[in-house]
Amino acid sequence: MSGAECSPKNLTLSLTIPAITVQDATPLEGDNIRDLTVRKEEEDDGCETDSEDNSIEQDEEIRTKNEPMGDPKVLVTVTDEHSSSVLPDYADEDEYNRETDTSSCTKAKFDSSVFESDAAAKATPMSDRNNAIPAEYQAAEDEWEAVETITPGARDTEPTGTGGDVPVIVGSLILYEEVLSHFQSTNLTEYIKDIKTSVQRTALGKLKHYLFGPPKLASELHEERNFVFTLGLCPFDNSCSIHCKILQTVYRQLTGNKFDCPRYGSHWEQIGFQGNDPVTDLRGMGMLALLPALNFLTDNKTLPLAREIYRLSLHETQNFPFFVMSINITRIALQAMREGCLNRECNKRKQVLPILNIFYVGLFYYLFQIWKQQHKTIRDSGFVIKGMY
Repeated sequence: MSGAECSPKNLTLSLTIPAITVQDATPLEGDNIRDLTVRKEEEDDGCETDSEDNSIEQDEEIRTKNEPMGDPKVLVTVTDEHSSSVLPDYADEDEYNRETDTSSCTKAKFDSSVFESDAAAKATPMSDRNNAIPAEYQAAEDEWEAVETITPGARDTEPTGTGGDVPVIVGSLILYEEVLSHFQSTNLTEYIKDIKTSVQRTALGKLKHYLFGPPKLASELHEERNFVFTLGLCPFDNSCSIHCKILQTVYRQLTGNKFDCPRYGSHWEQIGFQGNDPVTDLRGMGMLALLPALNFLTDNKTLPLAREIYRLSLHETQNFPFFVMSINITRIALQAMREGCLNRECNKRKQVLPILNIFYVGLFYYLFQIWKQQHKTIRDSGFVIKGMY
């Protein structure tokens, strides 16, 4: 057969492969093979060939029809990029037959490798295949199991090294009435001599205050007034469980945390203290700095307002330290009591500390309204506090 008579332009090979996924396929090798196109078996190429090509295609079609159905078939078309024909011209029929035999051998090897992989998969028990865990997943699981379980709790002393912390069992929140009862039963007489219940005035100031100032506080309320001022001098005691519970309660009420927090740590800055130890911010006001705030956060009537103010303190641009602001407001309220501004209301209700707490809430609400409506920032805090005196 001459080269002019044997110029096949299109060769369609039918490969029968099992219905499995081949993860690593080796590219086909051969001279003048550039493009690999997969087509459906039903597709008709529509190309015209000479009489000998038509006979080859008819034989392939008859053989395909006689094969049993079931396994999918892949049609492979080989194209040469340097020629308009699908396959290059062959010098003679023997060369063409050699190429065809090479393709058949490649198909046989491919079928053999697929059969071996399928047989190996079937040989593996189904239980082993289901229970097999990749190495990286197993390593991650082992690492997770090695993590120590951390018990949330508080520390009684500040950590000074890498020693273990002392966990504290999560306790219930302490009530304002319980704290008040504790302080009323505590001996605070050592602080009486240092309290200042009134401001120093000049002779003209005294006359003006007598004529136009507020009324004097009723004598039966002097003891309770002194009690309030002594609380301002009472320091925080780490060994007292009541003192520590006050801190835990205000923290949990503001943050919504269900667990006690460590005694020292950066988490105190979250509610507006200036450092890892909130006690450093209480030195100017003693335990009185916590008492109005505790009442504010444990009273169901005022708790929603307290949390709304706290949310504003966390604002992206209008943020401010909540508890630092709270201590400043307590100081303003105590100064108002010292100047006698609350005497009239105290005499009317025959109470002192509850009036101080109400005044504290009113001041905080006033600050909240100004801060929110006038879009104040931390830079304006000094002017806002000064305007509240």
